[in-house]
Amino acid sequence: MGTFSEDERHPWPFVRTLVKYEVLDSTSDRAAELVREGSAELPLAVWARSQTRGRGRGTNRWWSDAGSLTFTLAIDPAAHGLTVESQPKLALATAVAVIEALGELELGRSSIGIRWPNDLEVDGRKLGGILPERLETSQGHRILIGVGVNVLTSLANAPDDVRSMATSLAALHAGHVCEESLRRLFSAILRHFESVLDRLAKGDPSLAVRWNDLDLLRDQWIKVDLGTRIVAGLGQGIDAEGALCLDDGRQQLRVVGGQVLRQ
Repeated sequence: MGTFSEDERHPWPFVRTLVKYEVLDSTSDRAAELVREGSAELPLAVWARSQTRGRGRGTNRWWSDAGSLTFTLAIDPAAHGLTVESQPKLALATAVAVIEALGELELGRSSIGIRWPNDLEVDGRKLGGILPERLETSQGHRILIGVGVNVLTSLANAPDDVRSMATSLAALHAGHVCEESLRRLFSAILRHFESVLDRLAKGDPSLAVRWNDLDLLRDQWIKVDLGTRIVAGLGQGIDAEGALCLDDGRQQLRVVGGQVLRQ
């Protein structure tokens, strides 16, 4: 059962509506329903302690349990001054917000970074993911940003493919992560998201510098599946437009979509 809530003991930054669930199929699906109904004031956050059908990129699923932080933000891009050109950079901007929130709470490591286009990784293992989606409504288009971070996640119960490639904050910080860490991290991410959203809208060049600094694919030989073909090259960073830059030995390539293949 979801509740529209204002927690007096823990006021939440940025959002005007927070809906919390113990179990939900998908926070992004529920956020889309609420936005289309017009029953929730934006910015909206839908937070579930556990998702049964969380979505990843394409046809991928995001596995989580009650120890994961999984939520979706819904915003009206026009209300925040976001242009059409800036919206494709939201995944990278959100990744910056999450990493800076982790740093603020001393839950991060210097090795946490961005695996383009929308994953958070540390030491070669996946810590989180971000999924922006465009939603058409009768009032204009809205944007959903799904966020998942493995906090107290029990990967022993995860599917084999997830267990082999994922990690959690609890695994990185044994004994330092607790139930309250979920609430504190959620609050910190909201606060940093508000800041990066403003920086993105204003075209602040330091934001692009930051996501480029966090690029984990730099100087790695990368293959990207573009759907119709596969391109490969040495990672050269993430540019100000959010494109992954590669050098294939003959030319510089800018990749704006596709899936980075795991070697």
